[in-house]
Amino acid sequence: MAVVTKKIKMIRVEGNIKGLKDVNKIKDAIESFNLENGDRFSIEIKDSFSMPSALIGYLMKLIQKDEIKLNICACDARLVELLDDLGLTKAFNIRAKCPA
Repeated sequence: MAVVTKKIKMIRVEGNIKGLKDVNKIKDAIESFNLENGDRFSIEIKDSFSMPSALIGYLMKLIQKDEIKLNICACDARLVELLDDLGLTKAFNIRAKCPA
């Protein structure tokens, strides 16, 4: 189960993102920021090696329809590779980050 921590214009997700419950928790956290067109938003994913398709679809809506400038910092190389295989590295502005 993922734990979501809100920061300024960003959220940190700890734990594996497994199902719709985790996806909804992340969506609710993002929506609480009331983002507008052109806003920048960051997501730091500490532990998860996967990302459900429902979350990918939601993030695509954010960047394409809502024109949010998204940055994802993924700490697990498997997640970075998965998103790269899906052709999302540029769209999501993926950065690989080793855990501190």
